Amino acid sequence: MDLQFEFVKQILKIMEKRGQKVTAPATAVSKKSKRVISPSKIRVGSPTDDRRHKIRMPIVNPQDNESTMRCIDMSGHGLTTLNASNFTNRKDLASKDVGELDLSCNNLRTIPPDIKRVQNLVKLDLTKNGLKCTGPNDFSGLPMEMTQLKYLRILILAECNMQFMPPVVWKLEDLEQLDVSRNKIQFLMPEVGNLMKLKYLNLQQTAITTLPAEIVYCQDLEELLLWGNRIDNQGLPETIKEIPKLHHLLINNRSFCQNMDNYMEKMIHRGQLQSDHVPQVLFEMPALNFVDLEACKINNLPDNCLPSVQELHLAKNYFQTLPLALTHIKQLTHLDLSNNVINTLPDELGDMVSVTILKLNNNMFEHIPSTLGNLVYLEMLELSGNRIRKLPAEIGNLKLLHTLLLQKNKLQALPDTICDLTELETLNLTNNCLTQLPLGFYKLRKISSAHSYRKLHPIGLWLHKNPLTTPPEEIWKTTDPVKIYDYLRKLQIATTANLQRLRLVLLGNSGCGKTSFVDTLMNKKSSLTPEGANTAIHEQKIYKSENRVNFAISDTGGDKIYRFTHPMFLDAKALTFIMYDHRKYRPQNHYEMIGYYIDLLNVQCPGAVVKIVGTHADLCCEDIVEKTKQQVQEEIQKQLSEYNERLKKEKAKIELEIESQEKALNNNEPQVNVTTDFLKEQLDKVNKLLGSQLQVAEGISVISCSEEMMGLQDLVTDMELMAVNADLFPHNQRFIPSTWFKIKSLIKHQKEDKLFYTWEEISAITESNLQIRGKELHQCVNFLCDIGEILWLRNLPEMKHVVFHKPRLLVDILQGLFRHNIKQFLNYETNKVFVSKGKFDEVTFTKHKDMMIRYGQVSRPMLQCLWFFLHLGYNEFHTMAQLMPKLDVLYTIPQPDIPEKRTEFGPFVTIPTYNLDNNPIELEQYWPERTPLTHKEIKIEYTFPITFPEGMFERLQVNFYYTSPHPEC
Repeated sequence: MDLQFEFVKQILKIMEKRGQKVTAPATAVSKKSKRVISPSKIRVGSPTDDRRHKIRMPIVNPQDNESTMRCIDMSGHGLTTLNASNFTNRKDLASKDVGELDLSCNNLRTIPPDIKRVQNLVKLDLTKNGLKCTGPNDFSGLPMEMTQLKYLRILILAECNMQFMPPVVWKLEDLEQLDVSRNKIQFLMPEVGNLMKLKYLNLQQTAITTLPAEIVYCQDLEELLLWGNRIDNQGLPETIKEIPKLHHLLINNRSFCQNMDNYMEKMIHRGQLQSDHVPQVLFEMPALNFVDLEACKINNLPDNCLPSVQELHLAKNYFQTLPLALTHIKQLTHLDLSNNVINTLPDELGDMVSVTILKLNNNMFEHIPSTLGNLVYLEMLELSGNRIRKLPAEIGNLKLLHTLLLQKNKLQALPDTICDLTELETLNLTNNCLTQLPLGFYKLRKISSAHSYRKLHPIGLWLHKNPLTTPPEEIWKTTDPVKIYDYLRKLQIATTANLQRLRLVLLGNSGCGKTSFVDTLMNKKSSLTPEGANTAIHEQKIYKSENRVNFAISDTGGDKIYRFTHPMFLDAKALTFIMYDHRKYRPQNHYEMIGYYIDLLNVQCPGAVVKIVGTHADLCCEDIVEKTKQQVQEEIQKQLSEYNERLKKEKAKIELEIESQEKALNNNEPQVNVTTDFLKEQLDKVNKLLGSQLQVAEGISVISCSEEMMGLQDLVTDMELMAVNADLFPHNQRFIPSTWFKIKSLIKHQKEDKLFYTWEEISAITESNLQIRGKELHQCVNFLCDIGEILWLRNLPEMKHVVFHKPRLLVDILQGLFRHNIKQFLNYETNKVFVSKGKFDEVTFTKHKDMMIRYGQVSRPMLQCLWFFLHLGYNEFHTMAQLMPKLDVLYTIPQPDIPEKRTEFGPFVTIPTYNLDNNPIELEQYWPERTPLTHKEIKIEYTFPITFPEGMFERLQVNFYYTSPHPEC
């Protein structure tokens, strides 16, 4: 092995002196490591070899594994002859593991018969040798013995100065690749049909003018290269269309019009004559996926042409309209019709739905049909150099578009929908008649540069040669589009008429950073919430951004005990943030951190606008931030898709039941249990849910409320832009009569200090003072609720006649009942309220405490202690105790007129949330083993198609108590 290494090393030194290119040494063994260097990586050749096209194909030998096959590279050695000794004495060539032999760039005239000794040869490269072949029957250059190379698949005879094809080639019937390019053979013999396994045939620059009809026998042919030959109109045989796998035909199609005179060309140009000089057979080839007919002087295409073409170049021709034949090509992805004379675009343009690249530059059309919006897979659209005055609004449907070229047109304005092209990276509007840009232009955030070049091509945003006034010249003449975006964003906010305050609801688990976010916004500096200072139930604060956009921020308590109260503060007309701790997120805890709240919104306020916000970004590495954002997006998309599928299955199930019910009724079958009307009502509800999907904003915002306030300003910008988006919040931009704000003052500043108002009381106040009643009053109260001034639980049947003019009061009442730190609160030694307000001694308190935290039963003194900070009078206390059951929070227990003992109090109310006793012993005492004949046992089975609502059993317990008879005390 060492001798072999030294031998190869000496050869390499000689070749370096000759100026030949050297890479890894051939069939060498490393002296240090004794490691065999892979022969498949060996290449030795002259410096000009890189300019020569080489076919590279994996070596496949039925007897040997590909990894063990070797390449013998003898190219550029100046060889004039190969003797028998080269194949007998040379160990390399005689070896059975030789799969590739490169003899290119030598001076060989003949190949000896002993070539047959390389019996497992797969590829033979004889490029740039002066091989001898004086006639079609001359075997002196390539011997007949080559037919014994039964594994030969690739033969390269390029630039061998041959005038005839060596006849042995037609006998190599297992050939798959044949390259005879750059020879002067002039004529392709019919024997080419013998090569029935041929897949690749390179005949470039061979001076041939026709192909024989027998080429049809090459049924496996996939690539046929004819470039550099003058193939005339009759050069392609009719049989070529019968080759089913021929997908790549490289041919100079311009040669078909080389004999056209000027008069005929003018007739075709004017549309007075239809072109027919391109052979019809070219359009009938079934598998072609690339066709270049550029500058072929054609003005029409035959019907049902090129069924499999994917890339079609028709530039620099004489088309006056879009060929309708193109609309039937289902796999077309790349179409170039630039530099034609197209003056109209038909509506059928929208039928080419598979197109991803469409070039229509330098034509003559003024109008673009609205059906352009059907091309939803379009990624590049070039329309420069036309006479376009207006773009259709449907252009906003092209969500995948990244390049839009519109320079040198007559555009006077851009549709607002162009701002929906959020994937756009290049937009060229140079040399138009634009006076202003759409205010929503800031949405095109992927356009990250302006008036810039990359590799001599304009990229980013281009606005030169337009009479722009909005934005002004000092703004738009920049290389940073952010300046343009900031200007337009502020202008949009400033010019938005009747912009009202928007409610912003924050949902998220305890400790995720909701309160820190609110405090940081309010204080305009980092304001982290101390640990343990959890929000209880709900906190509302009014925030006004620097651009004077108003928000009523509702910070909901994140502890699980408060989930029972969340539906009271949700609103489909509010903007909702679902916030989570970005550093702790894992796909396996997605539901607990985010998924629960998505299901909650789907149930309580379908159609709501939702933004996902991650916190604690300062504690995450940058790569972790992006990876986690991707995971969050994937899980949310998965959850929404599953939700949609569940609804569709529920819909199909109900429709099947309705069909079954109607069939039973038609056949006079026995009465069914569920009425058709009920099922139709359920179907209507499911259809409404399907039509009111959550509007989850694109992208995940990741912020930090630490000193750097990372991402916070970007999130505020998103809040502002969403608030002024009339599509998301149409109710937020409406004219409000001044009298409605007077109603707010009237209600809030009544002399009588009330806990809440009934609808009758509000009607009386507004009618007597402002003469507002009926529908207008309803709209006014709705508006005040939307902006967070009052709380009206209009979706709760029992509460729709009650208005809390001081929402904080209801929160305080609920906060007295539900506490995340209830065990800490119920501490007799540290909390003196139980002595001062409840008059408890330690023994009595322990009894009442156990009754509450075990069974949820609260005595009157204990309830007074829970509400001690409200300073409720006797009547107010009882009013609130009667109101709470309407919220499904608790139920009251009838009290005896005279207590058995003045010092003892039984349960006054029951809060099911605190009922932790699951022992059904008491129920068994009252439930009979057999149902009496006078009674009927009812079984109700309900399926939750979306999710099981939090607190459902607690609410049912309250409702069952009031709907079922119970013994009086």
